[in-house]
Amino acid sequence: MYLTNHSSLAAAREEAWIIGKPGTLCHAMAVRACQAAGFEPRVRHHVDDFDAVLAFVAAGQGVALVPHLAAAAPPAGVTLTRLPLSRRTLAAFRRGHGDHPAVRAAITAFRTATPTLPPAC
Repeated sequence: MYLTNHSSLAAAREEAWIIGKPGTLCHAMAVRACQAAGFEPRVRHHVDDFDAVLAFVAAGQGVALVPHLAAAAPPAGVTLTRLPLSRRTLAAFRRGHGDHPAVRAAITAFRTATPTLPPAC
């Protein structure tokens, strides 16, 4: 998980936040991460598309947490700081179908889409 345009969650305490819509895992994760850092996020925008989140950050509309899969090519003006938070993306399929060509292709696509991690701060 990455934080945009700040070196730590504590440093982003006073910022406006861009987080997922209430009821989503992304919303819950962002709120809980901020609470664990000792504050409630001041939410300016609820956005569920990570390209849009990064565009909002680049436009100066706030800071955000973005997952590894969304961090491949941040726009100009967006810096990413790796945080000790993570989420996992899993592929679910019926027992005995792990060798099916469609399942293998999907898993290969997930792995191919995973960007190289920048160095930890």
